[in-house]
Amino acid sequence: MFYKLAFNNVKKSIRDYAVYFLTLTFGICIFYVFNSIESQQVMLDISKSQRQILKSLTELIAFVSVFISIILGFLIIYANKFLIKRRKKELGLYMTLGMEKGKISKILILETLIIGIVSLAVGLIVGIFLSHGFSVITAKLFAVNLSEFAFIFSKQAFFKSLIYFGVIYLVVMVFNTVMISKYKLIDLIYAGKHNESIKIKKLWVSVLLFIVSVICLAVSYWAIIDNGLMSVDAQFYSAFIFCFIGTFLFFFSLSGFLLRVVQTNKNLYFKNLNMFVLRQLNSKINTTFISMTFICLMLAVTIVALCSGMAISDSVTKQLEENTPFDVTMVRYAGGDEPIDTVSIAKRLKEDGISFDQIMKEYIETKCYKSDIQYGEIIKKEDLDQTISKYFAFIKDQTIPLMTLSDFNTTLKLQGLEPISMEDKQYAILSNVSNVLPVYKKFLEGSDHINIYGNQLTALSNDVMNVNTQNVPMRYDYGTLIVPDYVVQNQIINIMMLNAIYNNADGSDEELLTHELEQIYGTQEEQPFHMLMTKQLIYESSKGLSTMMTYLTIYIGIVFLITSAAVIALQQLSETSDNMERYALLSKLGTEEKMINSTLFTQIFIYFMLPLSLAIVHSIIGILVAAGIIKQLGQMDILTNIVMTAVMFILVYGGYFAATYLSSRNMIRPKKS
Repeated sequence: MFYKLAFNNVKKSIRDYAVYFLTLTFGICIFYVFNSIESQQVMLDISKSQRQILKSLTELIAFVSVFISIILGFLIIYANKFLIKRRKKELGLYMTLGMEKGKISKILILETLIIGIVSLAVGLIVGIFLSHGFSVITAKLFAVNLSEFAFIFSKQAFFKSLIYFGVIYLVVMVFNTVMISKYKLIDLIYAGKHNESIKIKKLWVSVLLFIVSVICLAVSYWAIIDNGLMSVDAQFYSAFIFCFIGTFLFFFSLSGFLLRVVQTNKNLYFKNLNMFVLRQLNSKINTTFISMTFICLMLAVTIVALCSGMAISDSVTKQLEENTPFDVTMVRYAGGDEPIDTVSIAKRLKEDGISFDQIMKEYIETKCYKSDIQYGEIIKKEDLDQTISKYFAFIKDQTIPLMTLSDFNTTLKLQGLEPISMEDKQYAILSNVSNVLPVYKKFLEGSDHINIYGNQLTALSNDVMNVNTQNVPMRYDYGTLIVPDYVVQNQIINIMMLNAIYNNADGSDEELLTHELEQIYGTQEEQPFHMLMTKQLIYESSKGLSTMMTYLTIYIGIVFLITSAAVIALQQLSETSDNMERYALLSKLGTEEKMINSTLFTQIFIYFMLPLSLAIVHSIIGILVAAGIIKQLGQMDILTNIVMTAVMFILVYGGYFAATYLSSRNMIRPKKS
């Protein structure tokens, strides 16, 4: 009898609450797919360094999955709470017929077990097949080819899914048992017969709390914009604390504010069934303002993560060609107060046995010198945007490096660019950080005279030269002065660079160079340079960063989006179930079915849009701050990612809204005799 009851109840729940089961299945599917990424490398033609990146990505995904499983666990427990609430009358009937609470708990445990097995099985099967499609995406993100197509089954992801979700379902069983033990028969029988009391009964208190919420949010926005995500300090933490408090008070004040405000407009309040809709909304917000707060914040995180996260990875990837003008760059820096070793890097490599002439087709060696001008003398803080101004505090007292005109021209020549001409009393500014370029341009258009070691120089032009003088993973040259050679005579050398082009472009020269460096020097400390940046390594690491950012933002974004939409959907489905008698009463009073459906649509639409509307406001601020950071990396195409995020929200969030409305409409539709 228990198995039959449990099985029939599951069938009924699947019919009435398909959103819940689909969410569980999709959550398991996503969990498996992202935890099986490491297994995909058997199909990919990737290098040793890319395998290491893939391993790091797997470890990062595993760490994030712990957090994701907690989120999904709360979703499942929260959903079960609403499912049990919807079935209070049914459970009350069992108790009226003499069934003990322990036996009712046994039925619920069996139901949970059946649901868990079905959702795990379907989710894992779909995840196994979907992971093959992710192999194609991984290959595209790493810019590599699929070596061969093979069936992938990740034992690690499979058992991890079983363990994580097994523990979650076990907790759900315990949770259901505890809930049943606390219920009284009278509460179960008369479930849904009472209205929720208004938390705030006085309008002036609601208005005051609403004003306070707006002030808290304004303080939060100012703090995060001023901080610019450039430092994790008290201002950084206060921004998030005020954001949480402001969001909480916003929804808390609505429970006593929304209904009272609309009631002042009699024409609106008494139009159609607006009075019914507003009271339904007020009752729901009154009991769910805490969940609304978390849903709003999760949606905001989702929007910012999807828009800015993918924009950062795209920005880094798009700049690769410009950031790597040479096949290899070797850099030696001055060590503190000690003078730099000015012996040629190429000479040292040849003397130590590196097949330098065999590997390199052509190369140049250049130097950067220490100047007696600080960044703060040219860059004025008031001219900088909020993002750069935070970082500028760290560099304003540093001296601007100098490069001679002859070295700069040899660098241009190796890149296939035309050299520049300058008179003896002129200089030029070189920078590749887009945020700083307008500030330098303003300086050049105004007082462009500078004094370097007693030499009065004027600007070559009002334009800032945007050229890379070495391979870099991302742009961080906040300014270098190009000066005539005589200016730096007998001055301190800060940096020595060797830029070179390989003989062969097939990767064999890089492999030979890497092998010989390991064999001859062993450790990096023994090498005659401090940094080695090859085009291949930068490409692979940048593609790895792009892949990490893309996967993490999609992983977290999808889970947060599904969780938020599922919670709202379950709340509305439960609300509709609890109020079926009220909708039936409207029908008996002569209300047309079309008007009832329109009322239901409006109620669910407003409830879905309330947290999303405030989340969009939060995310606008977040995206503006993130955009300032992205602009430092290079070109920014955040608009495309915003459109992609909007499409995802329309499909997922809109899909949950449509499913909720259709399911709710079927619940309240009069049954044909």
